Amino acid sequence: MLFNSIHFFIFILIVVPIFFILPEKYQRLWIFLCSLYFYAVFQFIYVFLLLYSIGISYLSIYFITNLNQIKLKKLFLIIGIIGNLLLLLIFKYSVQLYDVLNFILGFEPCDKKYIQPPNILLPMGISFFCLQAISAIVDIYRGIAEKPKNILYFGLYLSFFPQLVAGPILRTKDLLDQFYIEKRFDSNNFRNGLFQICLGYLKKTLIADQISPYVDQIFQTPWEYHSISMWIAVYLFSLQIYGDFSGYSDIAIGIARIMGFELPQNFNRPFFSKTMAEFWRRWHISFSSWLRDYIYIPLGGSRINTFRTYINLFLTMLISGLWHGAGWNYLLWGALHGIFLLGERFLLSFKKIEQIGSKIPAFILSSIGIFYTYWVFSFTFFFFRAKPIVFPETNFTASSIEVAWYMVLRSIIPSPGKIVIPSLQYFVMIAILFFIEYLMENQNKKNYIKRFIQSDYLYVFAGVILFTCLVIYSVSVSQPFVYFQF
Repeated sequence: MLFNSIHFFIFILIVVPIFFILPEKYQRLWIFLCSLYFYAVFQFIYVFLLLYSIGISYLSIYFITNLNQIKLKKLFLIIGIIGNLLLLLIFKYSVQLYDVLNFILGFEPCDKKYIQPPNILLPMGISFFCLQAISAIVDIYRGIAEKPKNILYFGLYLSFFPQLVAGPILRTKDLLDQFYIEKRFDSNNFRNGLFQICLGYLKKTLIADQISPYVDQIFQTPWEYHSISMWIAVYLFSLQIYGDFSGYSDIAIGIARIMGFELPQNFNRPFFSKTMAEFWRRWHISFSSWLRDYIYIPLGGSRINTFRTYINLFLTMLISGLWHGAGWNYLLWGALHGIFLLGERFLLSFKKIEQIGSKIPAFILSSIGIFYTYWVFSFTFFFFRAKPIVFPETNFTASSIEVAWYMVLRSIIPSPGKIVIPSLQYFVMIAILFFIEYLMENQNKKNYIKRFIQSDYLYVFAGVILFTCLVIYSVSVSQPFVYFQF
């Protein structure tokens, strides 16, 4: 079920009031059933994949916590991890596995013996709930989290509908204990949740969805557009994916807040970052911290020598790219982020660089850092966003990586073509969003936001945003959230 649909508006208007009316012992069952329905709307049969993940993860946790032998505990730890990774392998990476198999056997697509990959629809949010399940199993094995009281609580933790299909990726400490407490309506929770929901819809519907057509047309037919248009496309896509993904997180966190659940922040105004290292501490925080705790630190983190630290960091970013997809373009996207992170770490290790930076006025240094970070993040999207296309003049089908390199070269080497500039109204909406985020970023001005949330102006703001969205959803096809495909 899409957050940006009439169906969801009706769903939430039914689910939340009944949740507060029900006695405590039925609240959890109600939310669990509603979460299964929420997921079933996408594809009913895939509910059983979610139930499988819940079942095998809980089974692993049960034996990990009830067995005394370390070897048996490790066995069920491995069973739980592999059981979830198999879902990703079958449903997310099977096409690439068939490609590798055909390559090893020497079969070309035109050969009769060529093994065709199965046409499998990727289940919504499979990468998110699998990572969440793995983190629970590992944390309980490490002894840093307690096992759930029963399978219903664990099922709720893994299937909680606000964050089920696109995060935040939760840990047991973030949510599980909150299911043990009865929830009742709270006006402060309602106000704060409503503001975050409206901020999310502003980002998604009034910014990301409006930018999308401009980005799509350039990436679909890049040969028609000027070099300037290449840069416009990636700069706008940065804003589109931020509005889309952080918008989803805001809506999810806001809905949970209204119901009395506090989910961790997933985006912390990343475009105010001055380095890529800071950017990754602010962007998709739940995923970045997951990579840190379950990939980077187990590899050795920065506890060993400098060379190994660089290798560990680079491998972590490669895995980040691989998580998004098995295509070479995603792997290269992760590698580019790894290279820039390593470059920053290396340069900033010299005291001379720090001394030079201290002589530059803070405002100028900050502006340079923000522009640099935004440029790097945007540039890497040439590879992330590119899709296979057919060039009409030669009838050549280019892969994602070939399209990405074509657009990079076209952006660097002046090329003729059309220049497409979005309407002024979209830049106005972007300016409004960043003004709100600027107020939230600066602690001395943050009380403006708090006063606004406590005032009646909040309801005017909410009414305008939600009514506008309802009109848009009723007359157009809702755009899926970008990260649903991951």
